[in-house]
Amino acid sequence: MSSEMEILGFWPAQIPYQQLLRWTNVAVLVVFYYACKVVYRLYFSPLSHIPGRKLAATTSLYACYYDLVRGGQYIWEIEKMHQKYGPIVRITPHEVHVNDHAFIDTIFSGPGHQREKGQLTLNGLGFSPTAIATRSHTLHKARRAALAPFFSTKNIRRLEPMVHEVLSQIYQRLERAKKTGEPVNMSMLYRAATHDLIADYAFGQGSICFSREDLNQPYFQAHHEMVLTWYVGCYMPWFGWVVRCLPVGVVKVLVPTVVQFIDMIQAATERINKIKQSQRKGDYSSGDRQTIFHGLLSSSLPDSEKASARLAEEASVLLSAGTDSSASTLSAITYHLLSTPRILSTLKSELETAIPDKNARHFPSFGKVEQLPYLSAVIQEGLRLYPAVAGRQQRVAPLEDLVYTSPTGVSYALPRGTTMSMNPILLSRKADVYPDPGVFRPERFLENPRLRDKGFTFSRGSRMCLGMQLAYQEMYLILAGLVGRFDGGEGGEGEWLELFGTDRSDVEIVRDLVTENIRDGSVGVRVLVKGD
Repeated sequence: MSSEMEILGFWPAQIPYQQLLRWTNVAVLVVFYYACKVVYRLYFSPLSHIPGRKLAATTSLYACYYDLVRGGQYIWEIEKMHQKYGPIVRITPHEVHVNDHAFIDTIFSGPGHQREKGQLTLNGLGFSPTAIATRSHTLHKARRAALAPFFSTKNIRRLEPMVHEVLSQIYQRLERAKKTGEPVNMSMLYRAATHDLIADYAFGQGSICFSREDLNQPYFQAHHEMVLTWYVGCYMPWFGWVVRCLPVGVVKVLVPTVVQFIDMIQAATERINKIKQSQRKGDYSSGDRQTIFHGLLSSSLPDSEKASARLAEEASVLLSAGTDSSASTLSAITYHLLSTPRILSTLKSELETAIPDKNARHFPSFGKVEQLPYLSAVIQEGLRLYPAVAGRQQRVAPLEDLVYTSPTGVSYALPRGTTMSMNPILLSRKADVYPDPGVFRPERFLENPRLRDKGFTFSRGSRMCLGMQLAYQEMYLILAGLVGRFDGGEGGEGEWLELFGTDRSDVEIVRDLVTENIRDGSVGVRVLVKGD
């Protein structure tokens, strides 16, 4: 019989029956193990009572497929789940997503409550010894406390002359383009401006991007390609560990997209070492202005936290986050202003009334423009529809059992250790809070000022974005300056900006890929400079 089976190809002659039996037993055990795991997750898990798709509750591969294979599309599947099951859904075996503004301050709580980041986010950040990638509540608190003073309202206000300087650089590029008749990529200008600001504040390096004809475009392209691999690290955390273990030269060959970042970290390390050397010698004769890293090295952090390698990685985070915190939102707002004459005209009138002197409108005072209601509404609407980071934000309450009560009165227990998440994009699309949520309509924030309290762009709680005040100052001053400078003049005189080859698809968020959320192929918001 066995020979007949071998001839027919059903029974490999080289594998003894006893060995195959052992393999069969192993296979049966594996199948049984996973079957038990599925049953547990569906019916006995502490999260089994949370509504949602059974497949999502069974395996993280469901989320992985939409995030990694489909390129950040899980956000829209989560939205569909909320539409079907309600404001709370289970999106992986271990993660619950809530789409309810009323629960924001419970998940993203402030002092007195310990909150950690979810494992998926930590995986994506790749074992980085930075404040943003720190799991431990205590260590994160210490690292953040050392950085926080540099981003206080008081210290950010002192940066107004630096914002005016990059605004001047923007004007120069636009004037050059007017002479040649070439279109200007405003998205690139905004990235260059915000990058130069944070680089100068962190290291006192001055103009990096604006000193280059190409505005440092290779760096931004490398950043774009790097972010596109975000979910590789999230779902395959070993990849980041392997990369960190390899020699730098090998990494540059195997992963070319990281070359720009390795070079940036090496440059940051050299700069930090230079600052250390100056501080040891007490030599400040070089004229170095006191920057973020001068302050960090003089802080009460233990020496282990002042290691050059760790601070260099902190620098790379500051440069990336500082660039993306407002540049993409500025691009989107610029598109809507130039494509909607009613909004632009209203904003111009407000600025002319508040600052009658046209020259003063070119470089406005932050203290003046931050009080303008319509400009504030325009910025809030831009942040609502186009947050810099569109990814779902995860939190874990390691010491608290939480309870979410839906608007219909149904309560759901969330045991300590549960990964809970919210997404600023999905919150911004809730029609019961924002009627006609897809329409760019700043007036909604004037009609209901309390809407501003529902914002989630910069997250909330003890781990909210450190750079929020800087982002606001950049947006207020740059937008007010551009609208005041290129106002078209009375009776159509003067200069103005006109969209070139740009439509809403060039700013619309179509995926959740951290900061790279615009469609592939978009080159950003481009304009022509018109007028006398």
